[in-house]
Amino acid sequence: MPEARGRPSAFTWAVFTTLCVAWGSTWVAIRFGVTAMPPLWFAATRFIVAGLLLLLLARWLGGWQRIARRDLRPLTVMSAGAISVCFGLIFWGEQYIDSGTAGVLVQGFVPIGLFFFAATMTREVIGRTQWTSLGIGLCGVVLLLYGQSGSDWSSRKIVAALAIVVGTLVYDWAGVYGGDVLSRYPAALMSAFENLVGGLILLPVSVAVEGERIFRQPLPEEGPAWLSWGYLVLVGSVLGFTAYTYLLREWGPTRTSAYAFVTPVIALLLGATLADEQLTWHHLAGTALILAAVAAITRGRNKAPRDTRPSDPAPESAKAA
Repeated sequence: MPEARGRPSAFTWAVFTTLCVAWGSTWVAIRFGVTAMPPLWFAATRFIVAGLLLLLLARWLGGWQRIARRDLRPLTVMSAGAISVCFGLIFWGEQYIDSGTAGVLVQGFVPIGLFFFAATMTREVIGRTQWTSLGIGLCGVVLLLYGQSGSDWSSRKIVAALAIVVGTLVYDWAGVYGGDVLSRYPAALMSAFENLVGGLILLPVSVAVEGERIFRQPLPEEGPAWLSWGYLVLVGSVLGFTAYTYLLREWGPTRTSAYAFVTPVIALLLGATLADEQLTWHHLAGTALILAAVAAITRGRNKAPRDTRPSDPAPESAKAA
């Protein structure tokens, strides 16, 4: 997709701002939801409903296309990794870790992980600068983890943070694994398939793991939990995806990827403002290192020669929380 030329319009900037706010605010919404509902059930039902709505959106946008039988298996594997495993671990981890830190970890490790798996699973040429940037990003993660728990490296917060990192890396692997198949179908259809199938796979896992809490405990009556669920479905998935696909068409992938530098900052600020999460110099320094690594890796990927398909292999919908 070619980059849009000329000065972006005020409307396009408004769409970009909407995307950043929508995806930057999902982390605190997840935090409110998982404190009142079983996290896996909360995630599974969110993605099932979002997938159904995105199917309607795909049909309305004219992006309906029959999926070939040979592509069902790789798309299902990709959906299981990018939605079921990734967001199952993220939603579970946010029970114990600050929402702002979760947002920084995920948004930072999406490009870092994609770079790593593209280097190891494909023939993409990777330079020394990008490998150095990967090390800088890992240093930023260590600072964030230390800011979460101080000197208590055996706490549950560390396990939760590592679960979020592992989930994000599984998403990155799924993006590289399914990149070729994704390119054959409209983005709206792939996003709907990914959300719906990933949610359906996660739902029985939730029942097996959280069954007692789901069926024997009453559902929360307080508004914030349900508001966060609805916010994630409508704003995080439907509105966020619509804004993202619009920007891909108007700006192209390179300029649109700038959202990854804005959403972690929004996640930290909203976590501190709405959830009373503490900000320390560890958080700020760790965030700065991760964003610097993302900038260097992204710049290197744009300049480095490569033997594989030049488009970003990441699934469209999984870029949103």
